Amino acid sequence: MRIFPSVLILILCYCTISCHQNKSRPNDGQGLFFELNSYQKQTGDCNEASPACARVDIKYPVAKGPNQAACQAINDSILNLLIQNLAFEGFEGRPTKASLVLAVDAFLNEWNSNKVSDPAATTGWEVTINGEGALRTSKVAAASFTTYAYAGGAHPNSFVTILNFDQNTGRQLEWGDIVTDTAALLALAEKHFKKTKGLPLATDIMKAGYFWDEGFKLPQNFEIQNEGIYFWYNPYEAAAYSEGPTDFLIPYQELGNLVRKEVIFVIKKNEGS
Repeated sequence: MRIFPSVLILILCYCTISCHQNKSRPNDGQGLFFELNSYQKQTGDCNEASPACARVDIKYPVAKGPNQAACQAINDSILNLLIQNLAFEGFEGRPTKASLVLAVDAFLNEWNSNKVSDPAATTGWEVTINGEGALRTSKVAAASFTTYAYAGGAHPNSFVTILNFDQNTGRQLEWGDIVTDTAALLALAEKHFKKTKGLPLATDIMKAGYFWDEGFKLPQNFEIQNEGIYFWYNPYEAAAYSEGPTDFLIPYQELGNLVRKEVIFVIKKNEGS
């Protein structure tokens, strides 16, 4: 299996921060927890010396616990993400493990069809997804996925996807669920972005080659953590592919009232915030 340098940077960068800042709580049998499932399948001549192969290797978390409705909602979101990362066309219907198997088969069958129509031009295809799930705060669980995908073209796609969930309902949390002042958060996040990139605060972010003509924006992927909010910009999202991802953490001390802490933490009545 070929691993490109940019992919290694993507995986190592995310894993280092995730493992350092977030530790899964042990399951005490009372609440939500995650177990790891896996599914692998391949077709063709899969060996190091031959590109005549297509393979899929997926590891993903499965939510379990007494709150079956919440677990079902979380697992539906996770399966939907996995299927979307494999499907060439939009997936419709309720996601199930059977749907995931069908999506894997569709990916492998597409490669076989290309090989039959043009054997000389067909290169090896691959999708590798490594996921993990953990309880991040007293009210939020998160599932994160590092995806490497190649189905021909100039280079593979490699990206991280992070999903945040309300532990009680299983509902996926978006920026709008936790942010009280988007404009103020944008200004604070832009300062951290520039610091991460080694840019002076007065730098015009677009003239410096970031975000092109769109202007600074919040990332598509973020993780609600015990220490603060973790920001992750995938390649192409904020800069050229060659620059790789950009990530940083903004502690709650800096965020202050810009986020709804009652959504993130169980707050006791005698606690100020």
